[in-house]
Amino acid sequence: MKQLHQAPKRKDAKTITIPSKVTYQGVTYKVTAVSANACNGMKKLTKVTIGANVKTIGKNAFKNCKKLKTITIKSSKLNSVGKNAIKGVNKKAVIKCPAKQVKKYKKLFKKNTGYVKTMKIKK
Repeated sequence: MKQLHQAPKRKDAKTITIPSKVTYQGVTYKVTAVSANACNGMKKLTKVTIGANVKTIGKNAFKNCKKLKTITIKSSKLNSVGKNAIKGVNKKAVIKCPAKQVKKYKKLFKKNTGYVKTMKIKK
């Protein structure tokens, strides 16, 4: 299994979309993870969309993205969220996910991931 790591091209981006698939050297790969520290400290980031094949979000992935208010997860395969993955994001952030996954994702996003009670997980 080949791992490709690609950081955002611009550290001052306001929105980021993590695709469900990428093509590298003519070969198409599924994007199955958001790596650790992927968007750590991106101060202007306000919105993230995570593709349909993502199974894991690494530790500190969106840590200290203070303006991040909307996280849209299109994947219904998400199994793990790393420590401090969303620590330091806007305390009123909304995590949107597939309707059938709301209950499961409420268990995945715990205090150790940076989730606080003022955040919402909804369909």
